[in-house]
Amino acid sequence: MMDPSSITTLPPPSQIQSALHCLTATSNPIPSPATIQQAQQALLHWESQHPNEYVVCLLSFLLGSTAAVQDRHHGNEPPTEENDSTLRLAAILALKAAVLRRWKDRGRGKLVRHDDHGKGATTHNVDTESRFLCDDVKHVTRQCLLRLIVSGSIPTREELYRDRGGNGAQQSLAVETLNFHNIIHGTLSHGQVQLLQDRGLQTNAAALLSQIGRMDLPLHFQELIPTLVEGGVKFYQEAIVSAASTASAGAHGDPTVTMIHSPPTTTSPTTMKMLYRTIQYNSMNALEAVLEEMSKRRLLMDKKYRDGIAVRYLGTLVRFGLVPALEGVGDTDYGNNQFHNNRTEDGVFMMQYAIVTSRAVSHLMTSSFSKLVEDPSMVSTVDYTLELIHAFLSHWLPTLLRRDLSATSHDGMGELATIQCTFIMELQKNHSVVFGRYVDPFLRLFYHSFLGIVEENESGALSCSRHISQSLKGFVTIFLAFLAYVPSSSCLGDESKEPPREENGDPSMHTTAPTNVWDNFFTPSLLQSLVRNLFFLFSSHIYSPNSGTLEHEKNDDDEYYWDENPEGFYQWEMLRSSEDDVGCAAQNLFLALMECPRGKEVLLPWFVDLLTNVTGQEMAMRVEAGLEFSSNVETLMAFMPLGCRKGCEEWEREMILQWDVIYTGAGLAGGMLESCPGFDFRSWFDAVLGPGFALLLGCESNGNFLPVIQRRIIWLLSCNAHQLDLTSPYNPLGMLVSILIKHDNQNDVCVRLTAIQAIEALLPQCEEMPALLQSIVEPTIPAVYRLTNDCTEVENRTTCLDLISSLITYVIVSGGTLHSDILNTIATPLSSIWDNAVDQNLLLKRNVLAILSCIASYVGPDQAVVLYPMALPMIDNSFQCEVNVFLVEDAMRLWFVFLRLSKAYDTHIGKLFLHAAKLSKDLEHVVILMKITEHYIILGGDDFLKEYGTTLQTVLVNLIGEVSPRGEAYIALVTETLLRKFPVEGGLLLLHCGVLKKFLDACSLNWSESKESEPDRVIVLYLTAMARIFIASPEMLESAGLFSSESAFGINELIYLYTSKFRIAGNGPHGLLFQKLWAMLLLSFYPPSKAVTCSSVVLTGPNEIFKMFTYVLQNVNSDGCNLLSYEVSCDDEEESYEVDAGAEINEAMRQHVATKDIVISTNFLEYLSLKLAGLPDVLGQDAYQNFLNHIMDPDVVRQMNEVMNQSKI
Repeated sequence: MMDPSSITTLPPPSQIQSALHCLTATSNPIPSPATIQQAQQALLHWESQHPNEYVVCLLSFLLGSTAAVQDRHHGNEPPTEENDSTLRLAAILALKAAVLRRWKDRGRGKLVRHDDHGKGATTHNVDTESRFLCDDVKHVTRQCLLRLIVSGSIPTREELYRDRGGNGAQQSLAVETLNFHNIIHGTLSHGQVQLLQDRGLQTNAAALLSQIGRMDLPLHFQELIPTLVEGGVKFYQEAIVSAASTASAGAHGDPTVTMIHSPPTTTSPTTMKMLYRTIQYNSMNALEAVLEEMSKRRLLMDKKYRDGIAVRYLGTLVRFGLVPALEGVGDTDYGNNQFHNNRTEDGVFMMQYAIVTSRAVSHLMTSSFSKLVEDPSMVSTVDYTLELIHAFLSHWLPTLLRRDLSATSHDGMGELATIQCTFIMELQKNHSVVFGRYVDPFLRLFYHSFLGIVEENESGALSCSRHISQSLKGFVTIFLAFLAYVPSSSCLGDESKEPPREENGDPSMHTTAPTNVWDNFFTPSLLQSLVRNLFFLFSSHIYSPNSGTLEHEKNDDDEYYWDENPEGFYQWEMLRSSEDDVGCAAQNLFLALMECPRGKEVLLPWFVDLLTNVTGQEMAMRVEAGLEFSSNVETLMAFMPLGCRKGCEEWEREMILQWDVIYTGAGLAGGMLESCPGFDFRSWFDAVLGPGFALLLGCESNGNFLPVIQRRIIWLLSCNAHQLDLTSPYNPLGMLVSILIKHDNQNDVCVRLTAIQAIEALLPQCEEMPALLQSIVEPTIPAVYRLTNDCTEVENRTTCLDLISSLITYVIVSGGTLHSDILNTIATPLSSIWDNAVDQNLLLKRNVLAILSCIASYVGPDQAVVLYPMALPMIDNSFQCEVNVFLVEDAMRLWFVFLRLSKAYDTHIGKLFLHAAKLSKDLEHVVILMKITEHYIILGGDDFLKEYGTTLQTVLVNLIGEVSPRGEAYIALVTETLLRKFPVEGGLLLLHCGVLKKFLDACSLNWSESKESEPDRVIVLYLTAMARIFIASPEMLESAGLFSSESAFGINELIYLYTSKFRIAGNGPHGLLFQKLWAMLLLSFYPPSKAVTCSSVVLTGPNEIFKMFTYVLQNVNSDGCNLLSYEVSCDDEEESYEVDAGAEINEAMRQHVATKDIVISTNFLEYLSLKLAGLPDVLGQDAYQNFLNHIMDPDVVRQMNEVMNQSKI
């Protein structure tokens, strides 16, 4: 394959096809990685240089079996159908990538173009129109994809790929509008059949069409959704009739429709029926993808468009799509044979079509439900749709929920019902007020379905099994989510508002729904019964199903049980989500019920009564501690807080588990309990939890039960840390530390990790208790390291090491003390952890860097250098190895801490700056890199500049003009420090690397008011840097060739920018410093001056300049005490990189630099007086009098003289 960079025109289609083939080849010989990379680079280059021709060529490859095969006849590859499918898939994937990059400019004025290596580069002055697809090619792309989906027909290459005319103008590319009559009554060619039945091609075409729709709609491509709707439902009514007359209708095709020119085939009516259904499915699938993408857009224009689409097409989709699909599912073997595995093609199609149609209807109604209900003409359609779904679910849910679907989930009925349930849940979630009129039947259906799953017994309590079958978890999660959104609704209806009616119709169906569903359905007894059932679902993974008590099989390999894998169980609990976990969904519903008014009235007092049942809690804790066993089941049953469940055999374990879920509820409802007048957490801890916790900790390990209550109490302490009194007699922090120290079966990994979590939550309260904090650090650190070694999951090991960083940080904040022995204990394992952090444990290196940063901050400047032999190689390694790229930010933080703590320049830490050139290419690190560079200049001075001046130049060249205005503000920290400390050398450094020329070019664009100009706040920074350079080296203005004779921007225009931006320069605390600097520059141009050209400019237009002088005299103190150095204030939206380490040293160094700043040390009044006194001698008396009397404004002269006289006084 030739070098893509040498290609100036689009190569022949066969060469592009060859590149595509390299990316998808599966036969021998498989292309080498180098060949594949070269093919990728070639495709990117062709796309970048010739986007229109490249896209049209890819469209032609979608034909596969016609034009593409003709090209392959010239090679050695046989034209097989499998190869055609592979080529089509490669072409559609390449087309997706090209269209997303070349469809429209989303770079906000800056085009992101891929170079020959596939790397992104920002280009300012690029002909953007030539880099994006033209309107003709966009039209062709839209129509070809639309035809591919609804008819399987694509224009041939000759019709798509037009040659350029002799005058260089591209001929028009056009594809006529689709005609469904001709598709239905035409004979499908073999090529069309191939394209229609290529599922991979159709899936990717639908995805690409949806992306185009998202970029185009609603302003362009308005025919997309109408065409897909028609294709999705049209054939359902007409396919059978047209199939019967296929042979006679084949000759009546519309000549405007471009078909693949191959001999017609005679197809049986049954086959034609399936082909038409394939078109129907492809169209509906694409429609669903488009609607899904459109539902993600949030602009008002998009919302109005979605509402219009919903009003226009919902009825059609429901009556001619959803209704036949759901009826068809029931009429086929799905309904008749009930989950029989041997499906007919008709049954499979109906199920697939029902699924995708349900999704399409769901997208329409979910995004526009409020609009649909407000439109009187649509109310009956909405009513009918929801009645249809309710009837479908009422019929099928009982069957689905009674069976184990694990063996039949592939049949699709479970997926279809899940889609319908999710649809109803989303309506309630997103449109709770409007949907309130429909909520009652679904509320009852879902609630009773939920009870059916959890096997409610006659007493209303959950049966023995806490485990939900894997196949039913999805349904239970949806039911619980729906129920959670019902009490969260602020309003479920308005009695005073009549529901909409159709013009001559009956009232809509929702008028019969109760006005206040909440009061009618959620009675006090139902609430308590529901919450009891929810409690048992909170945590079902303490004991595995095969532990002897629970009879169900283990559900999922990704789920962990405490008795089998304590660490895995802890990690699983931390990652649970209410979207896919029954326990989390049950907890969300519990919170929703507790927060609603009825819940606060009914549930909160009942729940407080449970928590104040001291006897029951003490008994449960004694049972867990192994201090009490009762053979009298009736005694245990009497103290069951949630009642007795049928089928329970181990009542001691049952009591423990019931209090575990109650404590879980207490942690979840902590905020509500805190405001409850009858409950105080601190008193509860002192009276119940504290003594019980101490009892559990004081007992020997009990092998009969896991430490369930003990762990839950620890978790409760972390949830309510702000309410605890650390001076309590039971010393919660001390008890938590004892758990870490005592690592036995009773305190397994799960318990100790929970203790780590609780200690982390309690540390903020230790800021005012340095003695307490110091007392726990020494025993905690070794225990945390032991736990780190005991853990196998990197997330848990990271949690442990995070606690060490937190402990050191709070010791620093509280003013505590860490003895050298403790510091050695902390630091010694770090090298070993770093060396052994491979594969998934690579993340531990971040913790090592963080701990070293904390240690350095604590020990301070005098001892931080002791860490250099360990820390500096780690920082260096973080920048060198590609595998450590995620460590760059953390390594730079540690680097920054060391710099701030340095009292003098150290060559060892100086070597790290060699990495700055590479780091400056990644714009994510601009802020901290500039702070580091600033400190190097302050700290290293001449030595640093001599050794690393070239690297500094590279950094500035890479960044200036390439970052955001915020980034430019941080770059100015470096240029300001450099030019304050080295005004001459720094100016030459910026001149020789081209940065000074960059400044002037940016100023030129700003002066000409170019759209690509940097904002004024950036130009002010550039002008400030140049002011320092030109004050120190005025001859540079005329001798360095900075101004081109061909450019309209010169010295006169530069001086104009200084006068016109003077007020803007005064913004911020450092504004007076900048303004005095600018005034000094312009004053330096007055004769005598080495910048002769500048002198003539300032003499011919002095009025604005002298106003600047007057302003400076009026506002700047004579001693410069109100001139503040340039700093960048912290932005709330970005992370602050400031650290307290070395604050005093850093401030002293900054003040030393400021004292040598010419702007601060110069007395402006004396400088001005000296210049004015010398003007008569330099200009001559006649020229001087002409300057005062004719060029200068008398008012300006008078005002300045008054200010000067006042300043002298």
